[in-house]
Amino acid sequence: MPEFSMKYLLILGLLAAFALNRSSSKAEAADYVVDPAQTILVVRLFKAGIGSALAHDHIIRAADPAGEAVINFENPSASSLWVEVRTDALKADELSMRKKYGLTKEMSEKDRREVQETMLSKKQMDAKAYPTIRFESTKIEMLSEGQFLITGSLTIHGVKNQVSFPAVVKKLNGTLSGQASFRFKQSDFKIQPYSAFFGTVRNQDESVMNVDLVLAPKTPE
Repeated sequence: MPEFSMKYLLILGLLAAFALNRSSSKAEAADYVVDPAQTILVVRLFKAGIGSALAHDHIIRAADPAGEAVINFENPSASSLWVEVRTDALKADELSMRKKYGLTKEMSEKDRREVQETMLSKKQMDAKAYPTIRFESTKIEMLSEGQFLITGSLTIHGVKNQVSFPAVVKKLNGTLSGQASFRFKQSDFKIQPYSAFFGTVRNQDESVMNVDLVLAPKTPE
């Protein structure tokens, strides 16, 4: 067989192998979007101070989250995730959320409105100056089947910090669900925890973020 024919066949073979490899990799990965109606993102704040008996623990829900994920179970390091919420979409102490997380102490609507206003004001989240809260993964590792360690940057109040947390991921009827929980300090994001009456009533600096993420397959454009 002439030399040029051998070279031609070799090139065709390499191209076919490359195309097959690309097709296989693409099949392993899947694109998803955050389902805002099913996803629940909350932060729990805990009371402190000698006057804490007069105060409340709080639950803050991030409404209408947006986000996307590329999930590759065969090669988790090729996976990625970002989630973003509007700061002004934070909802303080909704009755349904307080019941869900076992906060049984009654809270008046007047107190709830005051917490909401203070939370979004310049004293704390400053929603006008810092309109978004965002998480973006930088590394995803599989610990065991369905168990992952997710590392990424979390930006709150204009301050970006690295966070790392374990997550449980499950497949269900074409969707994915992910549950995670981790602790962080408000002061790490230059947020001053609420304090009143010379500190006798205040919130602890350490808070807990609970994530119940639902991802739906991304519709091709």
